[in-house]
Amino acid sequence: MPIQENEVTKQPEIEADAHKSETLLPIFHMAYGSHMDTLDHLQEQKAETQDQISKSENRIAMLEEKAARLEATNAMLQDLMDSGKLPGAVSAIIRANETKINAIHKNRIPKIENSIKKAENKISKLDDRIAVVRLKAEKLRSFSNVIQSFMIPNPQKRRELFKESMENLRNSSKGLLRISMNAEKSKLSKLFEQYEKSDSMAEKFKLGQKIEAVKSSISAVEAKIHKLENAPEMENANDHIVDKAIAQTEAEIENTDFLSNGDLSDFDKPIETITLDSAEYLRNAEMSMEDDFNMIDGIINNGKKEERPDVPLFLEEIDFSTCDDATLQSFRESAKANMECAKEISQALSQNYDYERYTLNSEQALSDVREKFSDDRIAFVLACALNGTSDGRIAKEVKAFARDTLQNVPELYTKRSLSLSSHAGLVNLFAKTVMKSQPEKQMEKPAPEKKEPQRSRSGVRKINPNYYRQIPPEDRVIINEPAKVGAIIMTELEKQKIPFSAVETEKGVTITVSKKNEGAFHAAEEKAKDTHVRLVNPEVFRQIPREDRAIQPMSEKEAQETMQKLEKDSIPYSARLDGDKSAVTVRKSEALAYFSRKKMKKLAQEVKAESPKQGESKSKGQEL
Repeated sequence: MPIQENEVTKQPEIEADAHKSETLLPIFHMAYGSHMDTLDHLQEQKAETQDQISKSENRIAMLEEKAARLEATNAMLQDLMDSGKLPGAVSAIIRANETKINAIHKNRIPKIENSIKKAENKISKLDDRIAVVRLKAEKLRSFSNVIQSFMIPNPQKRRELFKESMENLRNSSKGLLRISMNAEKSKLSKLFEQYEKSDSMAEKFKLGQKIEAVKSSISAVEAKIHKLENAPEMENANDHIVDKAIAQTEAEIENTDFLSNGDLSDFDKPIETITLDSAEYLRNAEMSMEDDFNMIDGIINNGKKEERPDVPLFLEEIDFSTCDDATLQSFRESAKANMECAKEISQALSQNYDYERYTLNSEQALSDVREKFSDDRIAFVLACALNGTSDGRIAKEVKAFARDTLQNVPELYTKRSLSLSSHAGLVNLFAKTVMKSQPEKQMEKPAPEKKEPQRSRSGVRKINPNYYRQIPPEDRVIINEPAKVGAIIMTELEKQKIPFSAVETEKGVTITVSKKNEGAFHAAEEKAKDTHVRLVNPEVFRQIPREDRAIQPMSEKEAQETMQKLEKDSIPYSARLDGDKSAVTVRKSEALAYFSRKKMKKLAQEVKAESPKQGESKSKGQEL
């Protein structure tokens, strides 16, 4: 546990070793030694392979010299034969030498060159393995230093080592995740190649399942990288935030079971979990220190924090584009109070936790929070913080309490969860105390009437228009999507707490995000299209140059029929199956037999319906 600042305990040797980041804790010696042994073995293999390459290159040089000597000999013999000297014997020697020269150039040297290529590929794979082992060793060493920072009595030196070690831990974790992602992408590329070459629909179906599994794995890794890359910079955090992050990290480590797999040397997974969680700890700690930031995607504008009595808990279904000022004000006040309540709960848990005895006075913590906030709000904030959690440290009855509390609450409030910067174990104990304090009063609110989303007279619904105005024009990323796909994307963005603005019509939705969130948006977009829209042979679409694509919109039934014809004729195609908004894409050179007649027939019907007046010039469409 971190030693309090007022303690005078002297540990100069531990402190010095820890700060140098050279001494590992005994628990990590076996795992670190194993990484070092593996690294030495790989380096030896690489050196041996490089030596083989050098020897092979020398053999090639010797063979080339031999071939050159044979060619020079043949030239001399040819001169001798041209002068009429010993034509029969000389001719036989020349043919024998030519056979040797051909064997050198066409057989022996290519064989050695092939072995060199194999050796170079082996070195490339060894380099990849070496990079992985080095990063694992660095991650282990950095993690050891994180723990050692807890033992440093000097607060400033403790913070310095913690920040340095956590930064190294993040970097090594990101490096390993990127290597993993590249490996998965390589696997995906090979699966796509197999998919393209296969003529069997059954095999394509199996390959399609494998492709989806690998894509899901890539998305999971990308999410982890995104989380680490977007975590607040440890270097820029103030002392209070760092101290809080240290306490949170220590508590997490304390509750981590390193023996879950039965192998004391297997630290990779638990360390990765702690590293990812630490990014969230820092973000939560930073948020808890802010007095002024946008709440609920720019709808709530917080002013300077004020001391004021609790306001009524507002959980009504509303539409922000049409609601009156009084309703919007009630929403803002309640949402602001919810945020303040979350901060108050985290603070109360921290103040009432005994770091020496590892005990929480949850009754006193609840009493402290009750001084400012009602039981209903406390229960609601807790339920939001625990909503949908799969954390094994949260008891089943607490998870059930959270579900029951939010049962009749509109989705507007449940999908924007509130965060607590406290350790999950402390939140679990606090929640149990809250449950005991109100056994028969768990948000007994009547289910509000579901209202249809309200639109303006023009049929347009604006979502978070204030956020759109906050983004500089040059920093806006604007994308148009079909209504169903757009709805899925917006839900995903809200889950990830990514701010956005949108304009929704009956035909579709225009979504705006900032450039810094463009990557996360495209990930949500891809996920939405995978959910709602079925893409067939998307790799073919990418392979066809933009100027050579023939895209024919049609119904899904028509698309299925067209795909069968194309499949029968072995014509490469791509398709987008989305009900009446489906489409099939082929090369323009292949489009005539499948698309043109239908398009021209439709166009002819449109021209006939227009019935142009006599004497008027024909339009381009009419000429066609």
